[in-house]
Amino acid sequence: MIGYLLGCRRLLGMVVVMLCLLGLAAYNTMPRQEDPSFPHRAGLLTVQYPGASADAVERLVLRPLADELLQVEEVDVAAGTARTGVALVRVRLYDTIYDTDAAWDRVRQAMERARREFPGDVGQMALDDRIIDIPAIVLAVGGSSSTVVLTDVAEKVKEALSDLPGMSRVELEGDVTEQITLALDDAALYRLGVSPAAVLDTLASRNQTSAGGFVVTEGRRLSILPNSEFTSLDAIRATPIDLPDGSQVPLASAAEVWRGPAEPRQPETWFDGERVVLVSLVMSEDSTDAIRFGERVRERLASLRAEVAPFTVKEMFFQPDQVSDRLDNLAWSLLASVAIIIAVVFLGMGLRMGILVASILPMVTMISIGLYDLGGGVLHQIAVIGMVISLGILIDNAIVVVENIQTQLDRGAARLAALASAIRELAGPLGASTGTTLAAFAPLLLSKGGTADFTRGIPVMIMLTLSVSYLLAISVVPLLAARFLRPRTSPGRDRIAGLAGVLGGLVARAPRTLVIVSLVMVAGSLALTPWMKLQFFPDADRPQVIVEMYMPEGTDQARTAEVAESLERALRSRPETLLVHRFVGFTGPSFYYNLLRYPQAPNRARLVVGTPTLADTGPLIRWVRDYAARDLPELDLTVSVLGQGPPRSAPVEVRLYHPNDHIRAQITERVFSELRRTPGAVDVRHDIDLGVPSIDVNVDDAVAARYGVNRADVARSLYGQSFGVVAEQYRQEDDPIPMVLRSREGTALSLSRLMSINIYNARGDAVPLSALATTETSWQPAARYLRNGTRVNTVSANLAAGFSFSDVLGGLESTLADQPLPEGSRMEYGGDAEGSSDANSAILTTAPIGILLLLFFLLVQFNSFRRVGIVLLTVPLATVGIIPGLVLSGSPFGFQSLLGVIALVGIVVNNAIVLLDVMDRQLARGEAVVDAVRKAVEQRTRPILLTTATTVAGLLPLAFSSSTLWPPMAWAIISGLLASTVLTLLVVPAICRLVIRPPQAQPLPEAAATGNP
Repeated sequence: MIGYLLGCRRLLGMVVVMLCLLGLAAYNTMPRQEDPSFPHRAGLLTVQYPGASADAVERLVLRPLADELLQVEEVDVAAGTARTGVALVRVRLYDTIYDTDAAWDRVRQAMERARREFPGDVGQMALDDRIIDIPAIVLAVGGSSSTVVLTDVAEKVKEALSDLPGMSRVELEGDVTEQITLALDDAALYRLGVSPAAVLDTLASRNQTSAGGFVVTEGRRLSILPNSEFTSLDAIRATPIDLPDGSQVPLASAAEVWRGPAEPRQPETWFDGERVVLVSLVMSEDSTDAIRFGERVRERLASLRAEVAPFTVKEMFFQPDQVSDRLDNLAWSLLASVAIIIAVVFLGMGLRMGILVASILPMVTMISIGLYDLGGGVLHQIAVIGMVISLGILIDNAIVVVENIQTQLDRGAARLAALASAIRELAGPLGASTGTTLAAFAPLLLSKGGTADFTRGIPVMIMLTLSVSYLLAISVVPLLAARFLRPRTSPGRDRIAGLAGVLGGLVARAPRTLVIVSLVMVAGSLALTPWMKLQFFPDADRPQVIVEMYMPEGTDQARTAEVAESLERALRSRPETLLVHRFVGFTGPSFYYNLLRYPQAPNRARLVVGTPTLADTGPLIRWVRDYAARDLPELDLTVSVLGQGPPRSAPVEVRLYHPNDHIRAQITERVFSELRRTPGAVDVRHDIDLGVPSIDVNVDDAVAARYGVNRADVARSLYGQSFGVVAEQYRQEDDPIPMVLRSREGTALSLSRLMSINIYNARGDAVPLSALATTETSWQPAARYLRNGTRVNTVSANLAAGFSFSDVLGGLESTLADQPLPEGSRMEYGGDAEGSSDANSAILTTAPIGILLLLFFLLVQFNSFRRVGIVLLTVPLATVGIIPGLVLSGSPFGFQSLLGVIALVGIVVNNAIVLLDVMDRQLARGEAVVDAVRKAVEQRTRPILLTTATTVAGLLPLAFSSSTLWPPMAWAIISGLLASTVLTLLVVPAICRLVIRPPQAQPLPEAAATGNP
């Protein structure tokens, strides 16, 4: 192989250069995003059932639907909410599902099966299986007080941008649809003797789309267009209505006709105090460069703004800028890491060797990026972080190879002999050490779920770069080293060599003392565990505060809008507030991947508050809580900054089950009260249904029958008086506009006026409602909540600064341990506890594969269980540094820190492998164990220290970065590596000194010993 390598060095050089150019081209053209994309495992199912109570929606729609959905094997959770007139079901697929399109097809089949069990008057059923898609850009169209006008302008903007490359879809939010209202005068109808049914029939016969045919004149066809449709509001008003005496009157005699926004009130959007309509641009993920996409949008808007003037088109949220800033910052961190690593290599190895080792960095980086792009990779912060982590590790192989060749040259070996010897000696140990690192990251690569999907770029990039670095270390690096290195006339003993001698002598003299000291240090480190903060994922580093507003169920949107506007005015008085975006009737666009999308609800609102710096968010959050508690008692709110990691509704979530509604409400109230008293829990809220007042209209069937009406006639009349019924479609616009027949007051109908309305029988005779029905007020449930077909209530909370979900839940559990919940109660955790458990379970599921691979590579290298055990002892030694490092740096232990621990395992195991490899070679030469151990320490101290120094140096920019996501991981690796390196150089050789026995010479066969044939 070595001869073949020497003969193909020109071909090898060309291949490396071409791969580097491929990587350079890929870096400039590959897709860019801020964060990874998640599979579409979440969907929102909506079923309309107009007029039905929450109880009826639950019984007749939600339960049959849940039964069918849970028969779909891919469905993990079906969480349903029944409200008056609508059923909402959040469907979540199992984390192991990646072919989501096929799964959603089976969900739709289950929906159709459930529809067969629904009552006939159930309305539209729709599934949105793309609710996790976030808009890359949200534009705000303003400049008018009329939302109808703004909607028209927004439609033009949507049409102008729809054909941009990389566009997935364009959505409008905060827009309004129109309706033509025919407000009937009940008294006038009664006076004229006309029923609403007669008006409906007249409008239907007048507004027909009828063909008139064509005639042929001089060889040309002339179309005949009958004037059979309404062409204006005046034409509607002038529609003749037949009276019982045979005469006619225009519709305007019995109804007012106007055109305006559809009712009831639709969601509203406000851009820093200005009423706007939003245009959300959803980009094709995993195939589009977000930065270039943003540039194309801005170029198109530059010309479009002149066309829509005097209306304005502003950028509300512009994700491409965030992508650019994030990747630029990480790119600078990458360059800073490279510069620091090169400086460390030069200091530790000298100029000539340092240049050779440093040359591996750009080669590996460019080749890895090229291969990553060929595999369909997307450049986002997770992938870049994986590259930063691997920088210090990937030159480990090059350091060992260059050091070995230089040592042999110093001893007088020929260049080719030194090259051949280095490859023979190191290809196996370096392959084993690289394999163990790959094995350490294998569980992360193979695990499934939201957390694994978010962080998978790290193991992919690390495993790719390490594999490339190993191949270059045993091929390109030896060729370069043999060509450019020179024997040193007087190598001398520098400080590292002196330190190596001291460490070797210490191991030889006091092995037992070193082992005892290491055990004491491990115990002392574990004793610091209570001071270590726990956190699943840290908060985001964006200077924005999200205020989620919940008014009581049944609150009208107009009241929600008043409260939201009041809170916005108060926020604007604060010095920390830069701007406020307000969304009423829904929660606005999901402009950040961690934000959950919620359906429209008149009692919901969200405020997005921009602050000058991230530090300003804390005081503002505390002020909002105090202000709402003092001045807005009816408002229930949660206020926080944006989060990181997989989306979840709240960091603390407790789900409570009991078959008895009354007992379940009691235990929910109790958990709610206990959580409010638990330190660290803030914004505690529950979803107990307090109910809404309702008016029961009790029809006397006997009296109604005498008048020729029934309950269905009463229900239709009541619905028509409030919401109205669609009479016809006005088809003179781009989109048909419904013509709605209702009372003048609509939903503002007073109770006294309600009882005076007329009910019309089949003959058109009017009967006052008060003559055949009575009313009474009752309290009806506003909402019902089901999870996988079982009724449930939920208590949720945010976390105060410095607290973790485990702190809060631990306090709750200690309280409930003294006074358990009633028999039959069941409690389970959601939020961060569930996410952390799922993430850990996913890793534990695949951990055996990583362990087996690790043992495989170690046994291939050493073929000794004793040596494998010694190598694995380096893993607990890393805890000596990890826990104190996290405690002293103030970094929490969470999933990011766990990533650092996994990376650390691969590094420290590598150090032990190269150490034991030298020891075994010395033993094979007949050295005593004590001498072999000492020489192993002396020879491997420099490479191990250089590897540690380069890894630590490469991570320093991340450790001190302003990001909230990466410092915990960086500090876990840095502190653990510093401690484990020292202990590896001392404790591992000390254990070898105590347990390793020199190989025994094999006795010759008796015949050979006597010389007999």
